[in-house]
Amino acid sequence: MVKPEGLGRISKVDAYLNCAENFAYRSTCIKRKYGAVLVKDDAVISTGYNGSPRGFENCSDIGTCPRIKKNLHQGEGYGICRAVHAEANALLNCSREQTIGADLYLAGINPGDLSVHKAKPCPLCARMIIQAGVRDVYLRTGDGPEHYEKIPAVELEWYIQEDFN
Repeated sequence: MVKPEGLGRISKVDAYLNCAENFAYRSTCIKRKYGAVLVKDDAVISTGYNGSPRGFENCSDIGTCPRIKKNLHQGEGYGICRAVHAEANALLNCSREQTIGADLYLAGINPGDLSVHKAKPCPLCARMIIQAGVRDVYLRTGDGPEHYEKIPAVELEWYIQEDFN
């Protein structure tokens, strides 16, 4: 979490990223905790964190993660993941009218030591973000003020190019 120095205050970007980080702590994922916040016209319109669909057991409830069992890394094996991603959860709470021109703030946390994980949407979430008409995505990249990356949504990696030769 970014905190102000002295009597100062943190930037709006860091405030919204703090909000996303706060929601990441609600995550039920034992591999990576993510939180997302959608902001439009300087007002929070939706939030989300990663976890199983409502009413279903979470990995934190059952004490195991199928992706960890198979030693899969970021971007691998999402088909066996029990979680709805934070970005998807935030988008699911809105209409497209609400999301057109909004900004998305995303923060990731490593569950083991609660350190900041460099946030990045998976390709499926990137497709949803683009389709929803989100303008910019702010990704928390480290501890401290101004440790973030701003990416126009249309420049997100929304598919993985494979070389079939």
